[in-house]
Amino acid sequence: MSTETKKNANKEEKKSLSLVFRKIIWTIQKYFLTLTSMFRTNIRDYGMFIALTVIFVIFGMMTGWIFLMPINFTNLLNQTAYVTVLAVGMTLVIVTRQIDLSVGYIGAFLGAFLVVSVENRGIPVIPAVLLALLITIGVGFIKGYFVAKVKVPAFVVTLAGMFIFKGFLMLETDNRTIPTTNNFFQWIGVGYLPKIEVGGFDLITIGIGLVLLALLVVSGILTRQKHKKLGIPNEKIELFLTKLLFMGGVLFYLIYTFASYKGISALLLITIVVVIIYHLMTTKTTLGRRIYAVGGNPDAAELSGISVEKILIFVFISMGIMALISGLMYVSRLQNASPNHGPFWELYAIAAAAIGGSSFNGGVGKVVNAVVGSIVIMSLKNGMALAGVDANIEPIILGSVLLLAVVFDIYTRNVRPVDLVGIHYAKIQFASEYNEKRLVYNARKAELKVVLAEHRVLEKELILAKNDFIKTLKQLKEEEKENLISEKAMLEKSKKAQLDFDKISATINSKINEHNKVLLEREYAVSNALGHFNKVRDKIHTSKEEDFENPNKLLFNEN
Repeated sequence: MSTETKKNANKEEKKSLSLVFRKIIWTIQKYFLTLTSMFRTNIRDYGMFIALTVIFVIFGMMTGWIFLMPINFTNLLNQTAYVTVLAVGMTLVIVTRQIDLSVGYIGAFLGAFLVVSVENRGIPVIPAVLLALLITIGVGFIKGYFVAKVKVPAFVVTLAGMFIFKGFLMLETDNRTIPTTNNFFQWIGVGYLPKIEVGGFDLITIGIGLVLLALLVVSGILTRQKHKKLGIPNEKIELFLTKLLFMGGVLFYLIYTFASYKGISALLLITIVVVIIYHLMTTKTTLGRRIYAVGGNPDAAELSGISVEKILIFVFISMGIMALISGLMYVSRLQNASPNHGPFWELYAIAAAAIGGSSFNGGVGKVVNAVVGSIVIMSLKNGMALAGVDANIEPIILGSVLLLAVVFDIYTRNVRPVDLVGIHYAKIQFASEYNEKRLVYNARKAELKVVLAEHRVLEKELILAKNDFIKTLKQLKEEEKENLISEKAMLEKSKKAQLDFDKISATINSKINEHNKVLLEREYAVSNALGHFNKVRDKIHTSKEEDFENPNKLLFNEN
């Protein structure tokens, strides 16, 4: 083989290696561009997950990672359970543009009713629960009737309910704390699923976690297949895999946490069941779609055949059932009923829903995000307590977080979708056109700037000429007063000064008029150039990856 042939072979080899290296770099870059696009487009959904992650990291560092240890994290989720259940119900209330301020004391009353019925009245647990269920359904129907039929504002109806059930709570408990030792309350409050421990880990928890992980993967795959069959665009495969890895990582941490401590608590199990039921109801059923339709536009929903009144009544009944479950959880965890239970429950639920992205304008809100909101609230309380932060600062932090969450919701309400990969391709394809239009626009701006500068000079000359004329008139009047010149001479000189000024101003105004025409032409040229430049820029910024059939040709000059 000749020397020249070897050189050419080496060049081709280096070129091939360089191309492979560039493709690897682009694959990595493309992945992060796609990921960034997803976050920017869905910032409203992912914002609270990012905030929760930041909170966990901060409190982990502040507490020497005690905050994230299995014992504390399990206790945190158990403490969060009653708020989460209330927040799930409150999400539907807020989605339908309503509010419920009575759920705190209703939940506390129903919890006390269960304890008193079982401990003092001797009623078995199941009949007591069924009786409490009938009470809360009746109360929810009454609240919904007043709001939907009588058209009393929900704020007034539920505020009245708050006062009423605060009184019922004090009557039911007789203003004293009533302890309970019933096995039912003990199991719900401090009980866990049975354990099969091997090597310090609970096999039942691990098994449940693996089943959930498998369901997560299968559900994702089936959803993609369904979308493909219906012609609905699927999210990019790299995003799908990233989500699976992230959610799998979170699930793995939870499995480790629960399996290495006591397993899955009854409180957590009830919470998971409630969240799954409400998530499926709001995303997979006609009833869920109707709830969001009523919240989005009640008049349009009514015209489309949806009974807005029935939906509102259902939502308040649903909120009452969540209050019952929440009250049962609370008295079971504390193993007592007290007249001091109930304050701020409704505010925590509203805050959790708002932090989770539920809009008070209606039609927007997710059950899963409300769960995240409740964990954010209780994580702040738990983390600050562990870190030794002054308890007086806690409400200030919670209030600030709530306000920031609502501001965040307002500013991210109309976020436009973005595809950074498509933008990257478009920048390459339209680079020459973009640069050409930008140069033309900058040139027209420079021309306009020159004309404006000349225009300002002429205006300044006119002002100076006018000032000189006024100064001359004042000087002539002063000379006439001091008898330095006669009145007749003063009038003649004034007339001459007026003629000179008129002549100068006419010349300058003539130039200004000419410049106005040029200025108008230049402004039109700038506006026209800006329009062409913005057209190219918008074409780049709205480009999508699927708009480009052969991106490799753009990136690597491949056919």
